[in-house]
Amino acid sequence: MKKKSVAKIFALSLLKSVLGIIIILAVGFASYKISYTILSNNSEKVGTSSNEIKDILDEAQTDEISKNLIYVSNDKKISHLMLEICNTKTNNMDYITIPVGTDYTIPTDMYQRLSTVNQEIPQIVRLGRLKQYFDKDEDAYGYGELIIEKALGIKISYYTVINQETYVNHYSRRNVNVKFKPQSLSASGSNESVTVTEKINVASESYLKQLKDLNGDQTKIAEFIKEQYERVDSNLTVYNKIGYVECYEKLNPEYFHYWGIPGMYSENIFQIDTKASKTFINKLVKNTTPYTQSQSFKKVSKSSGKSSKGKNILVLNGSRISGLASAAKTKLESAGFKVKKIGDYSAETLTQTKIIVKENGAGKDLAQYFSNPVIETGTVESGYDIKIIIGTTDANN
Repeated sequence: MKKKSVAKIFALSLLKSVLGIIIILAVGFASYKISYTILSNNSEKVGTSSNEIKDILDEAQTDEISKNLIYVSNDKKISHLMLEICNTKTNNMDYITIPVGTDYTIPTDMYQRLSTVNQEIPQIVRLGRLKQYFDKDEDAYGYGELIIEKALGIKISYYTVINQETYVNHYSRRNVNVKFKPQSLSASGSNESVTVTEKINVASESYLKQLKDLNGDQTKIAEFIKEQYERVDSNLTVYNKIGYVECYEKLNPEYFHYWGIPGMYSENIFQIDTKASKTFINKLVKNTTPYTQSQSFKKVSKSSGKSSKGKNILVLNGSRISGLASAAKTKLESAGFKVKKIGDYSAETLTQTKIIVKENGAGKDLAQYFSNPVIETGTVESGYDIKIIIGTTDANN
């Protein structure tokens, strides 16, 4: 009888312990889930209300037309952002580059709820700094998805995180002109279309070759997706990504299309035109015509003005990031410019690159080699015609 009593007491104690652990886990999961769900309830109805959004913590599902937010993670910052639209109806693949230098003002209702997650988060966030606003990377990606949904005015299907090495192997950058009619942002009080030059990400030749080598083989495609997922983080499982095998089988990598996002620069800060972006993205989503040829890019015309060829150029590194002045010198000299000297700029750390010229109209042909630099007329050291002070925005340029 005594042994039975001891066994019974032990069993009850064990059961209580297990139940306690289950309750703790359940409460933790529920509070985390409620945090996302409450945050998703906001008044702007941009795909984040409780009736429209699947909770971020729920397993993301494959859609007929999926919108995959791609983060490129580099230490403590997001170095690049893209929205991949995979259309299984037309087998079209579109990539939209979102500048990481975008500043976005979080709507007040959403900001109040985000403040319960982190009281230190600012209401105006820089998209490239999302990882700095949250203690955990997974929070940055999850809440970042909600913030970017708001900024773009659309519903995102899931997110994927790749590292800098993968990005360098898969993508390259090029300048394009983005023409749109402002809807959320004003453009000098005009209702006419504006054109903004942006740097966008396009698939590299080596990555395109990888995709072509799959040659529509379902087994190879499935293995390729699994291999890719070993090197990424995502809230879409490999199992669900395999649901896109048929689409990948029919995709022609040569027909991938690449775009910039409607928006405007104010100095080095980019602002997304939410309404124009929503219109643009919905147009891509609703496109029923399969792409049948490679995308042609119009050459971005060089800015008019006085030529900087033959001018003595001084390049200073104002970013505190080593090697930028030397890299700029190599780039400019290979383009035919005369860089007489490089050095460090010690007055302050600059974010945005400055091109300082002696004469009005000069230096415009240098702007294309930097990330939206400021060109200003001012004093340049004796012996030089142009001074370039490189800012941190050109670290990944």
